[in-house]
Amino acid sequence: MDNLLRFKKDVQYDLLVPPLGFDFASMTPKQTRENFEWFISKIPERMDYFRNRCASDLNIPMEILDYSPDSLIPVWRWFLKIARIEKTPKDEVAEMERKVGHLGEHWIIRERLTVVSQFILRDIGMYLGETFIKTYISIHWDFFMKPKNEVSAKRPVLFGFVYVDPKDKSQSTSMPFDPIGILDYEGHKIVSKTQKETDLLDVFLERTKFVPVKE
Repeated sequence: MDNLLRFKKDVQYDLLVPPLGFDFASMTPKQTRENFEWFISKIPERMDYFRNRCASDLNIPMEILDYSPDSLIPVWRWFLKIARIEKTPKDEVAEMERKVGHLGEHWIIRERLTVVSQFILRDIGMYLGETFIKTYISIHWDFFMKPKNEVSAKRPVLFGFVYVDPKDKSQSTSMPFDPIGILDYEGHKIVSKTQKETDLLDVFLERTKFVPVKE
């Protein structure tokens, strides 16, 4: 009942809920493939909904949200405006105190983004991913299975980023990038009051350093 009341008080926003849930670690290879295909199939309609909602709330033409790097500024401005913070339920705080209290207050989350705010971040992550894809022909969605302990394993991520060893440029390593996962960190800057309107664009610009340059 408490969860239902919290949801009713939250931002009114249509949620995109994966049919297989978010427990990626327990997904079989077949389920991982099914989840990825579902994700890709939902991108066009989801981005239409997201862009319409964002443009309407900001009272700007939807054409401004054209997947350009510059469009990341109004997208993030909208999120900072619409996102909400809630107090972590007392029972969850007590459990954290029991588990990590000896490590210090830093590890206890007393405030957090609401559930709907976290779902909105997922849509923004999808938009960020599409911005990379439409900006750089080498970037594309895919997934990887191993190593299993990698936090982005089995999740839809972007491929095409490469780290080149500055000491030996013949040595390079693929660097899959999780645009949805990274926004969990960026979004929670609101809780710590360290957010900026350029946060989303900054993520984009930082990652572009690993897009191979064709000579």
